[in-house]
Amino acid sequence: MANLVDENAIEKDVMSRLEDLEDFLEIKTDWLTPAGRQRSIPMYETTVINEYSDEIKTIKAKSQPEVEQKAKAQLTKWAEQEIKKRILGAKKDAKEEATSSSEMAQAIIESIREILRATLAVDDKLKWEELLDQEKFPPFHFRKEPEMPASNPPVMPAAPFWGFLLQFFRRRWEEKCKELNSQYQVTIEKLKADYDRATKEWGEEKKKALEEHKLKKQTFEAEQAEKNQRVHDFRKRFEEGEMQAVIEYINAVFERSNYPEAVSLDYTVAYESSSKTLVADVVLPVQDVIPDIIEYRYLKSSNEMKPIKMKKKEHDELYDSLIKQIIIRTIHEIFESVYTPHVQAAVVNGWVTYVDRATGHDVTSCIISVSSERKQFESFNLERIDPTECVKSLKGLIAGPLSNVAPVRPILQLNRQDPRFIESKEMLAELNATTNLAEIPWEDFEHLVRELFGKMFSAEGAEVRVTQSSRDQGVDAIAFDPDPIRGGKFVIQAKRYTNVVGVSAVRDLYGTMINEGAVKGILVTTAYYGPDSREFAKDKPITLIDGSNLVYLLEQYGYKVRIDIEAAKIKQRMDAIGP
Repeated sequence: MANLVDENAIEKDVMSRLEDLEDFLEIKTDWLTPAGRQRSIPMYETTVINEYSDEIKTIKAKSQPEVEQKAKAQLTKWAEQEIKKRILGAKKDAKEEATSSSEMAQAIIESIREILRATLAVDDKLKWEELLDQEKFPPFHFRKEPEMPASNPPVMPAAPFWGFLLQFFRRRWEEKCKELNSQYQVTIEKLKADYDRATKEWGEEKKKALEEHKLKKQTFEAEQAEKNQRVHDFRKRFEEGEMQAVIEYINAVFERSNYPEAVSLDYTVAYESSSKTLVADVVLPVQDVIPDIIEYRYLKSSNEMKPIKMKKKEHDELYDSLIKQIIIRTIHEIFESVYTPHVQAAVVNGWVTYVDRATGHDVTSCIISVSSERKQFESFNLERIDPTECVKSLKGLIAGPLSNVAPVRPILQLNRQDPRFIESKEMLAELNATTNLAEIPWEDFEHLVRELFGKMFSAEGAEVRVTQSSRDQGVDAIAFDPDPIRGGKFVIQAKRYTNVVGVSAVRDLYGTMINEGAVKGILVTTAYYGPDSREFAKDKPITLIDGSNLVYLLEQYGYKVRIDIEAAKIKQRMDAIGP
């Protein structure tokens, strides 16, 4: 509980200010009466100020000690009044804070209870036009063209009166006018020359600035067109039902789905085009992070704000409702957002990572799994459903109260069926210290790599399958890790080489990962990788395992082998020559 009103702090603040005021009392001596007559003994006075209430008071007395005493008494009285008012005001603020905090807590709980209904007014489809970059390139602006400065003609002197009679005066006047005109013409010519030069410079600068503006505009529009073309291509691929595009589309829908701050979700999506089924693994929040405070009460006796929590049973029910609403809402967002006929069924598995109290270790379990056909789900009135009854009608899998995080087996997970998969061949048992991996047949090497990674992944509950020999369609083995956080699909390639593995092989692996929708690629070789290969893989989800690391991994699992590249090259040459 938080102490909202610190009376000691208020009193200390006021009294420290009082001491400062007392130390700086300015006392004046007055020898004159109000009528202006001389006093036989002086009067003493001072002015005190109450900063809290903006009061000012003048205090007078017949002696300086008496003035000081009265002034301090007045300041003390004001201080006591201020302390009392500030404490009362702080308590009033504390009550209002408790009321405001209660309203906020109730609003948070209500937002959790309304997670499903909150999305019904939202159109979950991606707005393609909003994904397009429609920003306009700023128009060309340049400073104004220089203007010819104004120059007023000179004021001519008035013709002299005697000029009409005496030619001398008239001639002097005419010369003066001529001189002024000549000076004016010089000024005009200079101004025009300056204007012409400024105009020429302005024109050249404008032309250069216009060319730069055109180049920038062309670059901007080219980049914008490229971005927008990617959006158009994405839309086309999605509307054609391309697997990876459907997955990307749904991920974008989930990213735009707004949940209360306390509810953080993470998704892994898979799509099976043959059955038009979309599978979403959702990492759900644990119950501990879901708010359980329903009210804050201000305790007058202790000046504290006490949080009032809901009963455990109520919080369990809130969590149960929250999880079921999330699952139903996810199905709703899938069907509403996918406006094409390519998704006709959805499976949503809810996963939670929690601490196993028996072992103290983190455990990840699927605690709810629900599937639905589009036609069935779209017949529901989600405004009026009860989440529990809805999950029941969809025959969702739940093993008791969700607060118990009891695991269930997902109805459907990532698709692991692939016509390329073949029965694997056991190779590790045949290895011994004399086996040179660089010499064994390349088909055996691929099976060996599959078996090795099968052992490595088995501890994580994953599965590794080997594909049929293709020389070289890009995939030698595929691993499926069911973990919703770190898992997914892994593509593994095996290269039994005796020369450096070029960067093209790593690029091919990266392209294969994208085509397969894999989260990671692993390239294993008996040889080694050049700097170009390692540079290309540096910032990508690719692991490169060379010959020495492969030997080390095998030794970790108890298999002694060797890789002798030179011996393998000699054998290859001998085989090429023949008997």
